[in-house]
Amino acid sequence: MNYDMQNTKSIMITNRNITKQIIVSEISHIVCDAYLCDIFAQNEKFTCSKLLKYFEMELADYGFIRINHDILVNARYIKCINNKTRIVILKNDTELRISVRRWKFFKKIIMNL
Repeated sequence: MNYDMQNTKSIMITNRNITKQIIVSEISHIVCDAYLCDIFAQNEKFTCSKLLKYFEMELADYGFIRINHDILVNARYIKCINNKTRIVILKNDTELRISVRRWKFFKKIIMNL
């Protein structure tokens, strides 16, 4: 996949009274806890009150993959995958578990990249 499209795309994140523009290429992963999403981008964490489904639909064309019910990962930041434990290790050494339901879909997408 060509990740150059990520450099031109940005999203607006609003948290309380602050709105911040984040370039998609800087986002490593997004974690959702109920109605709050934590966006991890270049050593920063932003919280907003949007559903993960919103980000999944908005960022699907830019190489983001949903690996379980609560996590969306930027494929650009995947360093390695442990096939036995179904764990994705990102370039910043964050370990995230892939759900059993998403495992086959995830492998299929990764093989096509």
